[in-house]
Amino acid sequence: MNGQATRTMGTTLKKIKSGSEASDTTIANLTSIGEIGVESEEIDATDLDSPNNYKEFIAGSKDAGEVSIGGNIKSEANVEKMLALAESQSLESWVVTYPSGATWTFTAFVKSFKDGEKTPDGLATFTASLRISGKPTYTPASASV
Repeated sequence: MNGQATRTMGTTLKKIKSGSEASDTTIANLTSIGEIGVESEEIDATDLDSPNNYKEFIAGSKDAGEVSIGGNIKSEANVEKMLALAESQSLESWVVTYPSGATWTFTAFVKSFKDGEKTPDGLATFTASLRISGKPTYTPASASV
């Protein structure tokens, strides 16, 4: 990259094919894909000898958390796909691909799927949450060519 900020328009989310599926499943018409990363638990290691009356901590287990997504419903197929994945509760492989070619790959189940709020001037929308299980992998654009 040239050190400039980059746009995210064109970023995609796909469920990687598994079993008898013929191809990857693109989750279409997304308006947002939430944060992906890692967070460590903290373990309180404070004892009666801790200096200066300050708490002490060490890092515990790592957690990749959840990826929130939102989108417009332009096809009932999107609703059917996401609802089926939420009902199955199955761990699936997912990939988020940036326009640059960089990717995040991870294993997750659809923790929640909700048909959006209906308002007089609103759009038909949905939200969902993917609960990551294990370590997500980031691949920079230069390595994914």
